[in-house]
Order: sequence, then structure tokens, then C-alpha cells
Amino acid sequence: MNRKLIFISKDNLTTNPRLLKELKLAVKLGYEVDFVGFNSGNWSDKIDEEIIKTIDANFHYIPITRKPFFQWFVNSIIEKISQKIYPIFKENLKINSYAHSKRSILLNKHLRKNNKKYDLIIAHTLPTLFPAYKFAKKTNTKFTFDIEDYHPGENVAKDTNNEKARREFLMKNLLPKASFITYASPLIGEHSIKLLNNYPKNKHLLINNCFSETEFQFHENNSEKIKFVWFSQNIAAGRGLELLVPAIEKFKDKIELHLIGNLYTNFNDNFLSKYSDFIKIHKPLPQKELNLKLSEFDVGLAIEPGKDFNNKIAVSNKIWAYLQSGLYVFATDTLAQVRFLDENKNFGIISGQNNKELINSIQKIINNISEIRKNKQTRFDTAQKLSWENETNKLTEIWNSIL
Repeated sequence: MNRKLIFISKDNLTTNPRLLKELKLAVKLGYEVDFVGFNSGNWSDKIDEEIIKTIDANFHYIPITRKPFFQWFVNSIIEKISQKIYPIFKENLKINSYAHSKRSILLNKHLRKNNKKYDLIIAHTLPTLFPAYKFAKKTNTKFTFDIEDYHPGENVAKDTNNEKARREFLMKNLLPKASFITYASPLIGEHSIKLLNNYPKNKHLLINNCFSETEFQFHENNSEKIKFVWFSQNIAAGRGLELLVPAIEKFKDKIELHLIGNLYTNFNDNFLSKYSDFIKIHKPLPQKELNLKLSEFDVGLAIEPGKDFNNKIAVSNKIWAYLQSGLYVFATDTLAQVRFLDENKNFGIISGQNNKELINSIQKIINNISEIRKNKQTRFDTAQKLSWENETNKLTEIWNSIL
């Protein structure tokens, strides 16, 4: 009889590629797999529709838009009430969770109606933590939790102090109840484990956010212009482009900048359109297509602005994609990226986040482009040793130890 696993996320598969990789692994290992996530009401839903056609698993998507209106309205009211009464019920797990995210409410309601018996619950993203815990308790099932971001260190626009306190409370009180914790970067792991007093060393592990070696190809580039590339789910303000694009403009006769993602119209109108003579925009691509396309470029831009503490200590999936494509990585000096390139020497350059340092770093790349292109094959071959296939061994051992 096949073991049954359920994956839970506040996102869909397209916007949670880390969970998608784990889900595919579980299917490959022969587990019977269910997924519960959310329709996003945007471009990513169509990509998800194509993804699920290729995976032998059961998928359930909860609508998060205003349709159906009554469901949206009721749960919005519950969220607002929870936030209002939070100061009186700071030690209540449900109030903390519901005040943190409406998606926690929706997930908890959905899972209460699920009477299937699973062998393991695998939760990603903080709004799933309380619902996963409750579902595990109800069904007497073990659960694991993956920390993709250090949530108390994220930028919180509203009710800042209370929301950060809620996030810490949920992590402190519920993570110890998980059978195992994984995390996406060394520093995220270090700071998360600090919240948990005397947490056992054998119950948490780093799972690097890299990709399968099969998703990459080597491509030699000898174009006249140096090709820089940056990608994200959305091409929008606050992602570091405002810092870098003006610096690249000074070298537009030598550099071509490619941006891949969902372009925000306001950002384009207010900023990006002024630089259209050297920038090329590409629509969002499914993960595998994106990773294959990256081989066409010379330099991958990991221009994290350090907008909050989480951003400073996170290793984004884009830096892994650049690395595995053999690209030369141009990274800004966040704590995590400095450590990452220090551990992976000769794979890129670190730059400060002011105009002078960015220009100096770009000039160094231009001066050394022949050597950078010459070493692309070496970088590509070396990076294959850092692929998702190595991380799957860790995950498989974790699941085997629990099951």
C-alpha cells in the first residue's frame, strides 16, 4: 500500500517552485500525493494548469479572489476581527494565525472537511503552519514544515509590531511540534532555530533551493553585446532595478539587459520605459523553460536590495539558477549573498549598492568578459555538483526517517 503525503501552501505551484520540486520528488518515489494551495487570480494560474497536467497527483485549489463573494467577505471579516481582538488573546494560537493571514482561515476550514488519512503532512509558507498543526492533531499524523523565508524579519506594512509578534509566536509555539524542519538558506536556518530554545540538532536541516541538473543546458555566447539577465515573478519597483538600470545605462553600447517576468504597467510607465533602448522584456516562463533560456546569457543579476532583514539573509532561487546555467553572477552585498559567493569562489562578483560601486563592478565585468565567457563551461560543469539531485537525497532520508 502506497504511503500518502499531502503538501500544503498559501500559493500555487508556479509561485512556490520549492514546493513543486519536493512534490515531484514525492511522486517519483512512488508516494500517493495530494496538494492543497490557492488560485492566485493572475498570470500564474494558467501556468499551473499546464503543470498539473504533467504530474500524477491530486490537486485542490482554494479561490482567494472575491469570487465567490460571500466566502471572501466572511473570511475577510474573521481576519479583521482576529486582528482587533488580538491584543486580548496574544497567547491564542488560532487568533494569532487568523490575524496573520486570511489564507490560514481558508486552509483550516478546508482541512477540517478532509477525512483522508495521510502518512505525512508537508507544509510550506507561514499561513499553513497552524492549519497543518491542527490537521496533524486531528488525524494523528506527523507534519514537517519548510521555512523558505525568515518571516519575522520580513517587511510588514500594517500593524507592524503586532504582526511581527504574531509570526514569532506561531514559529516559537508550533515549529517544535513538527517532526522535522527544513529551511532554504543557512542564515534563515540559524535565525529561525534561535527562536526555538534547545531545539534538537537532528530535527532540522538545510535544503538548498537549487534545481534539477536536467533543467539546464550549456550555451556558448559570442554576441557583440554582453547579455545581462534578471528574472522574478514580477518586474516591479523595490526589486533593485532602480539601483542597477541607471548604472548599466552608462554602458548601453556594450550591454544588453534582459528582464523576465510579469511587467507591472506602473513600473514600466514611471521608470523602465526611459531605458527601453537597451532593455528587452520577456514574459514569465514555466520553471524549466526559464532555466533552459538562461544559458543564452553571460551575467545573471542577483541585485537584492536588502529591503528587510529577511531579504538580507535569504539566498534566492535566481542565484542558484544563474549558477547552474554557468552564468557569471553579479550580486549585491547582502549577508547571504556575500557568504554564498565566498563559498562558491570564481562564480561571480559582489558589489556595493551605490552608483559608484555598481559602475565599478560593471566595468570589471566588461574588462574581463573574454575570461568570463571562456570559463562558462567550467562554471557550468562545477555547478552540476550543486544540483537538486543532491538535495533530494537529504529529503528522501528525512521522509524515510519519519515514515
